[in-house]
Amino acid sequence: MAFPIEALAEDTRFVRTTFRLNVRAAWLPGLLVYLVSFAVLSALIFSVQGFVGTDDYYHARMADLILQQGRLRIDFPWLPQTILSNERFVDHHLLFHLFVAPWAHWGGMTGAKLATSGIAAGVFAAAWALLRAIGVRRAGLWTLGLFAMSSPFLYRLLMVRTQGAALLLIVIALYLLVTRRERWLLPLAFAFAWLYNGFALILGVVALYSVSILIVEHRLAWRAPVYTALGLLLGLVINPYFPNNIAFMVDHLGAKLDFESGVRVGSEWYPYSTSALLINAGGALAALAFGTLRGSFGARKRDTAETALLLVALLTLFMLLRSRRFVEYFPAFALLFCAAAWGRAGVRWSDWLSRRWMRRMALGMGAIVLVGVTALTLRGALDDIRTSASGDDLSGAAGWLAANSAPGTPVFQTDWDDFTRLFYANTSNTYLVGLDPTYLQLADPALWDTWVAITQGRVAQPSRLIRAQFGAAYVISDTRHDAFAAQTHDDPGLELVYRDADALVWRVTDAGPDS
Repeated sequence: MAFPIEALAEDTRFVRTTFRLNVRAAWLPGLLVYLVSFAVLSALIFSVQGFVGTDDYYHARMADLILQQGRLRIDFPWLPQTILSNERFVDHHLLFHLFVAPWAHWGGMTGAKLATSGIAAGVFAAAWALLRAIGVRRAGLWTLGLFAMSSPFLYRLLMVRTQGAALLLIVIALYLLVTRRERWLLPLAFAFAWLYNGFALILGVVALYSVSILIVEHRLAWRAPVYTALGLLLGLVINPYFPNNIAFMVDHLGAKLDFESGVRVGSEWYPYSTSALLINAGGALAALAFGTLRGSFGARKRDTAETALLLVALLTLFMLLRSRRFVEYFPAFALLFCAAAWGRAGVRWSDWLSRRWMRRMALGMGAIVLVGVTALTLRGALDDIRTSASGDDLSGAAGWLAANSAPGTPVFQTDWDDFTRLFYANTSNTYLVGLDPTYLQLADPALWDTWVAITQGRVAQPSRLIRAQFGAAYVISDTRHDAFAAQTHDDPGLELVYRDADALVWRVTDAGPDS
């Protein structure tokens, strides 16, 4: 009896349709996780008018400049006396700026915030995909537990900076590892080298996964580290800023590791005190401890994925103990490890909660605690954002400078971290120091020492040095530099030309001493 061709075609269409529906249904929880997290994170980031962090202004303007100039390697004349002079400039967050570029160019501050929320929500979705891939039950609920881990984790995830994107790529790398798609690590590592000058982190995570295979499966897995290292190497060499990117990496990271240099870098590079660590990462520390205790219950041994997540959590905890900026990594991996330890088959609650009512009571109490901790963490993140949010208090002074000075006119600042807001509001002028104080100190130590003395009010009639050594035509300061402002009163070479509630601007005239 001949089998009808029409029936075969109909059966094939049915199988394909069923397969598509099953695949779509399987990924619907991930989409829901993304949408919920995007909504919550967007509510947090838009709770303030300005950006969440000071550096956000720089990254948003840099993203916009890529489309304005229409090329990857942009001209950067704004910090000519630092290691970021136009000849030496390196955009060490190039991939991040490329992603944010259309959002910031056409959407301004709102667009940059939406792009950041999208990346942060992507971290949640990638975490869900990883947990699903290793067989964690109720992966969506576990993933939403990230909201309970740490308020600084959420706060820093919403800065227009690379940490969210870096975390996203690392979680994707782990997903590729557990699904045995090692070859995709090469382009991923290439992207990471363009994203973040701390590129060694992804190689460390991949290496720890190979160590986990060696521990659990007693075999040497060398392909993944090799693909990752090759991708990083290609990303460093096939780069519009090569070879300056290599020199900048050595200067930038070397200065951060040398806390004895006497240059006070941003507070994020210094560790938390013990009490602050417990407050700011208490949920993550509890998740790590709870996951570690799983071995005391039941006979299931840790597999490769769980061992790898434990090692990565310990690595990022060590990084956090060295510098508080790494609070953006540790909470995520503490949660992923805890979920891998407790959320998979083989963990039987009946082994120590023998009665159904006991299990229901434990589940109810756990849900109450989780909801309460999540509420407190979200409240803490909201407070952090509102307290730390950087407004546009220098926009009036920056606008005056743009309107009343010729393009390219140098401006002397009294605070290095004012640069980002000045740069966002006014790309017409050039500035003395910004993004990092070591950028000026590394380029010219003597000039750095002079700048510090002037800004601290230790130089009488400073206009002479401002004019001769810095070549600045204007001085801008916030209203908190009283010692410097006091020195300007008796300096005929500084004429106050602008003042508002937040900032002051002086013109450097020829009437000063030694003129």
